[in-house]
Amino acid sequence: MKKFFIILSGLIIVTLMMPPVPSCAQSDWTKPELVLVPAGSFEMGNNEFARSKPAHKVTITEPFHIGKYEISNQQYADMLTYAMGKGYLNKEALVAKGKNRGYAKGNSKLPQKYQDVTDEHSQITVADGIFKPLPGKEKFPIVEVTWHGAAFFCNMLSEKEGLTPLYNLDDWSCQVYGKTGYRLPTEAEWEYVAKYDDGRKYPWGNDEPCDATANVKRQIADPVEVATTPAGSKSPKGDSKLGVCDMVGNEAEFCNDWYNEDYTVCSSDTDPVGPTQSLFFNVPFFKQFRSAHVLRGGCYLTDPNFRKEYGVPFIIDSVVHPEAFNNSYRCYDIDGFSRQVESFRIVKVTATEKTKSQMSGPQAR
Repeated sequence: MKKFFIILSGLIIVTLMMPPVPSCAQSDWTKPELVLVPAGSFEMGNNEFARSKPAHKVTITEPFHIGKYEISNQQYADMLTYAMGKGYLNKEALVAKGKNRGYAKGNSKLPQKYQDVTDEHSQITVADGIFKPLPGKEKFPIVEVTWHGAAFFCNMLSEKEGLTPLYNLDDWSCQVYGKTGYRLPTEAEWEYVAKYDDGRKYPWGNDEPCDATANVKRQIADPVEVATTPAGSKSPKGDSKLGVCDMVGNEAEFCNDWYNEDYTVCSSDTDPVGPTQSLFFNVPFFKQFRSAHVLRGGCYLTDPNFRKEYGVPFIIDSVVHPEAFNNSYRCYDIDGFSRQVESFRIVKVTATEKTKSQMSGPQAR
């Protein structure tokens, strides 16, 4: 018995002396907290805003789950570490060369930038294939992420749960309905959650935003400053009726939809997936025409004159419009860009025998 006690004591000591499991090996990114959203109908749009006309009835036929919080730096960094280990990231793209910055990029037939890890605004770093948040920034929303990087995160979540990824990384089409998995919310789903179930002006009600309800109208002393707040900092006063946090302010949120000024074109009033990739903006800086994706909810920074002198693509749409906080207001950003004021939250859809299959179109080459 004495001998057994000595051996047990030794095992306890050895266990205590073992180094803790590094955060990169943890899997908290695979368990985002979700909120159930019942099926139902609502009035989408607002005739007061040119971009949001016409107001019209939309029906969401099946319940779905939406992320309670925007995806955090910790969650996104852990996902990138997982993806790196799987060989899903381009290792060369992470290394800064000359005037180019290093960034996380995919390896598909149509590879895209996912996250601008070496940008001055980024709150995650990478070394030896391990991505980590800056100290103290673990629970802040991920920034400098592209729409493609948000979609890629959703695919990795689906993969980890043994589900079929909903995004085709070779052409960036999406199986919006018809399969079970993770994706970005459609514009209709986002607005439905924000207005649920009384058509409110803001997620918390009809009172104008204030410091107690949303991280908005911040003053930036340093161009490098990212004035976000940790997830849920404005809870419960700023929560939606269903208990979803930070839908307005903090970071503007990517939706799944392509942006078109007439957002009812080529779209149904039942489970709409948005218009096709049909509106292209002239981007002189790159000598290209590019499409755009929908953003909702506004961000921490509001400045109608922000980078006004530089023009597209340096102007940030969700920053220059004071109306961006309204549940009905529609913003956008040029495809492929990452910003210090843009992030995302996820949706999980569960297909049933009654689910009608619907796709969002591929990205133009």
